[in-house]
Amino acid sequence: MNPLKTTRVGAILAVADVGRSISWYRDRLGFELEAEFDDPAYAIMSLAGARLSLAEQGHPAEDRPGVTMVAPDDPSRLQAILVLEVEDCRSSCDELKSDGVEFLAEPYSPPWGGARCFAVDPDGFLVELEELA
Repeated sequence: MNPLKTTRVGAILAVADVGRSISWYRDRLGFELEAEFDDPAYAIMSLAGARLSLAEQGHPAEDRPGVTMVAPDDPSRLQAILVLEVEDCRSSCDELKSDGVEFLAEPYSPPWGGARCFAVDPDGFLVELEELA
């Protein structure tokens, strides 16, 4: 099999309020807004070459029949976590906390080195800040 000729990798998150999520990802994490659409609300954002799309929850699409995206109804049971590799986990965490971002716990240093912590976005998705050793 030939490898895909991929130009960028990304993810789509279903959110309750696209405008609120745009503000959170842009103003707190530094994502750039590339495009925004209405009916249904949808946004394309980018950071470090990756794409993050925000889709208003509950809208079916012809090209994904039988699948409706929804924001997590139980943030303690997630199927995915967005990971941002950062240079300094602790200072990034402190800076975001001072801006009102909620974290599950203080940064943790695993036995293999580095550090990580988990921020909570407005819909309950987790964003891991990871500093590699």
